[in-house]
Amino acid sequence: MFVEFGQPGYFALVAILPVIVLLTRRSLAALGTVRRKLAVGLRCLVVVVLIVALADPQWVRTTDDQTVVFALDTSGSIPGWLENEALGFINAATKTMRPGKDLVAGVGFAGRPSVWQLPKSGLTTDRLPPATRRHETNIASVLKLGLGLFPAQTSKRLVLISDGNENRAVSSEVAQTYAALGIPIDVLPLQYEHQSEIIVERLSAPATANRDEVIDLQLFIRSQLPTAAHLRLYHNDRLVDLDESSEASSLPIHLDAGANRYAIPVQLPTSGVHRFTAVISPDDKLADTMAINNQGSAFTIVGQAERVLIVAGSSSQSDREGARVLAEALRKGGIEVEQISLHRLPADPASLADCSTLILCNVSAFALGENLQKMIASFVRDQGGGLVVIGGDQSFSVGGYAHTTLEEVLPVETDRDKLKLLSLAMVIVIDRSGSMSGEKLAMARQAAMGAVQLLGPLDRIGVIAFDSMPECVVPIRTAADRTAIARMISTIAGGGGTNMFPALEQAYAALLPLDANLKHVIVLTDGKSVHGDFEALAGKCCDAGITVSTIAVGPDADRALLARIATLSQGRMYTARSAQPLPQIFVHETVLASTSGLYERPFTPRLDESDNERIMVGFSQSDIPALRGHVVASAKPAASVPLFRPTDEGSDPILAYWQEGLGRAVAFTSGLWNHWAPQWVAWPSFSKLWTQVVRYAGRSSNASDLEVESSVKNGVGHVVVSAEYLPRELQTSLELTGRLIQPDYSSKPLHFERTASGRLEADFSADLPGTYLVNMAYSQGEGRRRHSGTLRTGIVVSFSKEYATMTHDDTTLAGLARKTGGRVLSAQYPDMVFERSSIRPVQIRRSVWELLVKFALGLFLLDVAVRRLAVTPAELFQKLTGWTDGLGAREVAAKSVATLAALRESHSQTRESGKPPTDQPQRRDEQVNPDCRANRPARQSGYSIPQTHRPTTSTPSERGPASASDESHTSRLLKVKKRLDNESDAGSQS
Repeated sequence: MFVEFGQPGYFALVAILPVIVLLTRRSLAALGTVRRKLAVGLRCLVVVVLIVALADPQWVRTTDDQTVVFALDTSGSIPGWLENEALGFINAATKTMRPGKDLVAGVGFAGRPSVWQLPKSGLTTDRLPPATRRHETNIASVLKLGLGLFPAQTSKRLVLISDGNENRAVSSEVAQTYAALGIPIDVLPLQYEHQSEIIVERLSAPATANRDEVIDLQLFIRSQLPTAAHLRLYHNDRLVDLDESSEASSLPIHLDAGANRYAIPVQLPTSGVHRFTAVISPDDKLADTMAINNQGSAFTIVGQAERVLIVAGSSSQSDREGARVLAEALRKGGIEVEQISLHRLPADPASLADCSTLILCNVSAFALGENLQKMIASFVRDQGGGLVVIGGDQSFSVGGYAHTTLEEVLPVETDRDKLKLLSLAMVIVIDRSGSMSGEKLAMARQAAMGAVQLLGPLDRIGVIAFDSMPECVVPIRTAADRTAIARMISTIAGGGGTNMFPALEQAYAALLPLDANLKHVIVLTDGKSVHGDFEALAGKCCDAGITVSTIAVGPDADRALLARIATLSQGRMYTARSAQPLPQIFVHETVLASTSGLYERPFTPRLDESDNERIMVGFSQSDIPALRGHVVASAKPAASVPLFRPTDEGSDPILAYWQEGLGRAVAFTSGLWNHWAPQWVAWPSFSKLWTQVVRYAGRSSNASDLEVESSVKNGVGHVVVSAEYLPRELQTSLELTGRLIQPDYSSKPLHFERTASGRLEADFSADLPGTYLVNMAYSQGEGRRRHSGTLRTGIVVSFSKEYATMTHDDTTLAGLARKTGGRVLSAQYPDMVFERSSIRPVQIRRSVWELLVKFALGLFLLDVAVRRLAVTPAELFQKLTGWTDGLGAREVAAKSVATLAALRESHSQTRESGKPPTDQPQRRDEQVNPDCRANRPARQSGYSIPQTHRPTTSTPSERGPASASDESHTSRLLKVKKRLDNESDAGSQS
């Protein structure tokens, strides 16, 4: 251990000490010589201590304590047997750790890292958590996470166990940080090589085509060995008969070692999006290692995007009839319409590429789900599509639209202040068993908090969490203090088993005595409960006016039981494949339970004459028929509202529209044609109105003579727009702006570069599996001949390039080790990890400037005392000596007085009693002979000393049985007297 100074330059301030001495001697001239010198010395010492503190002194200690972080690659390219060997290497390496000196931590990673052990003195687990995003290898992410796991006061080392095939970020940039911090990265290459593998590199199709055109699909296959295989082709999910000579639909092919290319002719008889998938199956199973990379996908758009798609909210008769009425009205207006159910709408950006307008008829937000909502929002914002939402008892506020992705693109929003609130008492029962831990429980907490936000201040709410036993998280109370309720809900943590019956009983008991217009229970669970008499309890709830709605999360939930509970209690039952739709379900259920979000009275919508230039062109107020109801909502500030219902607070929108991104969205808050709008269905202008609505919302698609090509290779997408066969002036004036829609529905701009006079190209990253859709707006020509339009194309990445690697990459791993000063380890020598010779000792620094500042403060106070207190050193010494002597004399006097008082009391008692009674033992202080009064005079001193008598001598027979005791006690008294006399003599002499 030694001392270092972080800022030694401050020692130059020592030069001011002579100045301080001169100034201090003048200012302290009135003091005595000794005091003046002492004050000057103290002041200089204060300055020196402060200078040392400014120099940042640090105690430095060197240690070889070490922390090793193991980062294990668990991506999809790692064979399972190799991952087990890596775990064995880690276990063997940790057995060579030094007790009390070494710590070990563990991280598993693929696309995202996850910590499976924080730094500890030994390995506590031999099982890794499930990997997230196995189709990726992101070494950079685990290196960043590793930096946060190292303790501050140990030597640091990271051991990277991977195949080196990274495909997300560049790890070399993070390695520079490790090198700067002096942290070595040791690497253990996971070495493998697939000797037999078949990979479908890509399937290519034209971006656009004409109806009844025959196109050639280009299939590129790479095989490591020559082998026989069969090819199957799916066209819009239907198997195509490729081999007309046999009954089998698959086509036998022969694959040579290396690259193979096949052209497959396909006829396109209809307009729309045509999706293709080619699948290769080897005849010899040993010729292929991974099946995930044996297929490729592509799509082609046929015809212009003028189709209108109507989606019914459910399979109920009323929803199907409402969609049919609207479809017939649009067909009368000359618009091509396709009517489908919600489950047939795929969550794929390309599925709406040939669609001009999407119409949702009475569709709830939780029925759509988060992915479909993102796709619809991207369809409007990024693809320029049109969206029309028709109201009903499952849409807008009663459909759980509040705070959803779908509501963001609509011109109206849920307004809780306009909803007609009823007195509600509600209990939320949440399953917190072990299977609910993680995202499910987090989403359940979020959903419960969102439901509380919808309640009024006079409504009452309670929350019960259950596993094997119920726990009242929020005792039933008013919803006024939403912040406190949310804080209590946030404390719900995972538990053990699943026993739902006691929790439902507790909810029933809590609601039964309350006075409320509505009493409701929401139950959420993902598993099968311990048996209980649920049917009887549901019947009791129904008799008491308590409705119970149930939510089944995931495939393991007991849906049959939850459906019976909801039916018997007159509640509703919901199913959710995952935890994502839980907030929308809770919002929907809370609105239905606590409010009347529907206005159901006859009224005639008011026409805004100043806003009828687009949708309402050709209509007047006298043309508008009456309605019988609508969903309560409010228009957004930027929305146009040509039809509305006047209210005391303002107005409720009936028809609203606005521009959102590249597209347009329209909201009609009424609907349920046979229930709310029979007069509208019979209205002669019903078809005209909805034709104008759809043509306003739908995107325009101008025909173009431009050629578009798209492809993908090695994780990079490539788009080419060509006008090379057009006139020269059209080639040079061509301008393009593009936007890329990625598989996760996020979008970003696409920048084109001119590679020739009539050719523009753009590249983009396509390393994630899924559909990439490219929308382009073009303009060409000059002056009056200038025209513009839109183009669309896209590519499909069938699988991540994680599954296209045939062997490990030692180069990347060796580069990381070389850059940081690490080592390339061998699986045969696990003891190298904790080898002492490889440890880089670290210096632990402890700053002591705070202690010096405190010391300087004490010296300063002493300096003040020397200057302000007029006492010479001699006087101070004399006073201290006198005070010490006086303290000792007082202690001696106090002891003497106490002893003499005891002797005096003993003497007086002896005189009064003569001798002790025979039937009781004599006290020691009563065994003194009363005739022994002093034969010697008392000695005078600073205090009086009582006289005592010498004991008379007697024979043992005369003294009796107690004489021995009397003699011993008397001798002790004489010794005490003699000691007191000596102390008195000493005191008088002093």
